[in-house]
Amino acid sequence: MAKSEHVDILLKGLEVWNKFRRTRPEIQPDLREADLSGYDFTQMDFSHTDLTGADLSDAYLFRANFTEANLSHVNFTEADIIEANMIKANLTKAILIQADLSSTGVIRADLTDADLSQANLTKTSLPWANLTRSNLIKANLYMADLREAVLLEADLSEANLQEASITGTDFTSANLQNTKKLSIDLLSKAKTLYEAKLSLELKEQMEINYPHLFSR
Repeated sequence: MAKSEHVDILLKGLEVWNKFRRTRPEIQPDLREADLSGYDFTQMDFSHTDLTGADLSDAYLFRANFTEANLSHVNFTEADIIEANMIKANLTKAILIQADLSSTGVIRADLTDADLSQANLTKTSLPWANLTRSNLIKANLYMADLREAVLLEADLSEANLQEASITGTDFTSANLQNTKKLSIDLLSKAKTLYEAKLSLELKEQMEINYPHLFSR
């Protein structure tokens, strides 16, 4: 459970909370399982904070800093996480259904088993991120940066990959059936499509032109 004094400081607002973070850098805030739904946490410094199991649904997190924060099992449903910083954050099993992560930095973050269904990931930076078994059904990945990300067994059915960067991306066993804006040119940049699920026509074309992508 969260430390009540940390929650109290947080709810006093941006100036008080960020001053607390600046003046007490040795403290790792404990906000585990706190109910923070619906609050405005614009530009709040949550770096290295333990938010395991917290409820941040419907929260406004514009330019919030979650660098290396523990966000495992956090509920971010319909949260606005725009232009935020989630570099190296632990987002395992986080719930990000319909969340807006547009232009957010999620570099080298761990999103294993995260639910990003219908999330807005427009221009989101996800290079080297671990998206193993993540749910990206109907997610908007327009112009998202997925370079060298791992999408092992990820479900991208009906997701939009228009103008996404997937150079070196690992799609091992990923579901790419009915994924929007897929093309031979785009998929040719991937690291691997080993056992990935593709439409029959697209798979046949890829196997003819880029057979190496289907082998280990």
